[in-house]
Amino acid sequence: MHARALAACIRKETLLVCRDWHGLLLLFAMPLAFILIMSLALQEQFAARAGFKLQVLAIDRDQSESSRALLAEIDASGAFTVHRLPSLPEAERIVELVRGDRYAFAVDISPKFGERVSHSPNDTEGPLLHVHVAADTSKQTEAVFLALLRESLGRRWTEGLVATLLAGNPTLAGSLPADPQWLQHGLRVHYAYRSADKEVIPSSVQQSVPAWLVFAAFFIVVPLSNTLIRERQQGTLLRLRSTNLGSPALLAGKLIPYFFLNQAQVALMLLVGCFVVPWVGGDRLQINGSFAMLAIMSASLSLAALGLALLIAVVSKTTEQATLLGGTGNIILAAVGGIMVPRFVMPPAMQSLAHLSPMSWGLEGFLNVLLRGEGFVAIAPYAGALAAFGTLAIVLAGWLQQRRID
Repeated sequence: MHARALAACIRKETLLVCRDWHGLLLLFAMPLAFILIMSLALQEQFAARAGFKLQVLAIDRDQSESSRALLAEIDASGAFTVHRLPSLPEAERIVELVRGDRYAFAVDISPKFGERVSHSPNDTEGPLLHVHVAADTSKQTEAVFLALLRESLGRRWTEGLVATLLAGNPTLAGSLPADPQWLQHGLRVHYAYRSADKEVIPSSVQQSVPAWLVFAAFFIVVPLSNTLIRERQQGTLLRLRSTNLGSPALLAGKLIPYFFLNQAQVALMLLVGCFVVPWVGGDRLQINGSFAMLAIMSASLSLAALGLALLIAVVSKTTEQATLLGGTGNIILAAVGGIMVPRFVMPPAMQSLAHLSPMSWGLEGFLNVLLRGEGFVAIAPYAGALAAFGTLAIVLAGWLQQRRID
């Protein structure tokens, strides 16, 4: 009996969703337009950080005058701030640090840097510098940073050449190349978002799809609140309460169709990024992580969005009030959570506040999968926070709804 009643509730809710064309257009057409417009508009210009100093992690394994001068020049450039590590972590630890959202680059200075750069280094000894690039660093920013490093290497080489000439050692000076081509190979670039079998190049679509995907999921508040408030006004909820189906089953029957609607949103956004954006001239979305991790993030995000939507629907008295409260709240959460405004351009206080937005949790979780190719350990904090937020909101909404009926 309960299974049949639950199936009837799910069927009823599904029919209401399918008939709400305005709500479906808002859920699907709006994020599609955002992805297409923002991906194309920001192509080749994404993550331009003019006026903001990027954080650079420095590991100095040489501790020479030349290595210190190199880091001082980076710090004095006006575009970068160098953070020197007191210890010398292994390469895996460097990648882990850069994969976070704090550092744009990590510079690993090789041992004997000062000695080698001043005397035409031998390629067989390996590069002078290892540069690790973060996932959200644009190619333009990367090019500027690498040019700065090569300029500094060239300056170190020139200083060594001049010192050799002044020391009166023409034999050694003659062995130095007049045009230091080795500068092109003096540093090696690594990407913190490279997986074992593929490499993802950061682009506007890699950031636009996760951002607007998260944003769109929370707009489930519009169709859900419309149907719930209409049922409340028409007395449908009271008639449903007269059945043997309990409140948890009633809530499940209402939320399950919207859960699958959210999953359809996620799938469609990913397909648009993979096929439609490149078809109209943009970059192609590359999925670096596993589909299982995407499914976990998608389910957690949906639970959070449904919980917030249900809570707004319960506390609102009219559909207009729910639409205004839900729409305004979503925009505020998106602005605070780094969906509309990149978090790195925010002042420190706003960056701390951004971590309180559930949209920020969803964005970071999807970026960990799509850009960084991370596994369950990396996404678990974000997925867990979303699931806990959604569960708490659903329980609170159910309690408020029960009090209103009683």
